Parts: sequence; C-alpha cells; structure tokens
Amino acid sequence: MDITTDHDEIRAWIQAHHGVPARTAAKTDIAGTLHIDFAAVRPGELEHISWQEWFTAFDAQGLALCYPDPHLRGGTSAWFELVPRGRGGGIHP
Repeated sequence: MDITTDHDEIRAWIQAHHGVPARTAAKTDIAGTLHIDFAAVRPGELEHISWQEWFTAFDAQGLALCYPDPHLRGGTSAWFELVPRGRGGGIHP
C-alpha cells in the first residue's frame, strides 16, 4: 500500500483511473464529504468540484490517499481509501 498527501501524485492517480474530484451533494445528511467520482457512477448523489476546492478540504480534514502499489503502475482497479494522516508509516509528503 502507498499512502500519500502529495497533490500531484493524487491527481495523477485519480485521473489515470478516470475519476474526478467530488463531494457529497448538499441535499444529503453528510453534505460535503469528499469523494472521487469514477465514470459518474453516482449521479445526483455527488457533485463535482474543482481540484483546488477538493485539495483545500483534503488538507483541512487532514486526509491522505491510500492505494495499492501496482495500481500506480497501470493497474485497472480504482480501489482507494481516504484515511487520516498518520495512518501507517508510508506517508509521502
């Protein structure tokens, strides 16, 4: 597993897996929760936001992206998890 907070690395991984930055739509109970929308699979539940807005919230919430190593090298799975910073020892600033 890789865990990173590097914005360029995160953006590259998300874009390589055809994802866009998103948050929970305002009409839900947990509005504002950060997500990645892959191929618009949850229309209406998520709203797309700018990278700047997503990374501002990402940093303010103290999050990191956790993903398996092979996927950075071209795998097809888009498995990931947004985790609190400090989880594990592999955070790449």
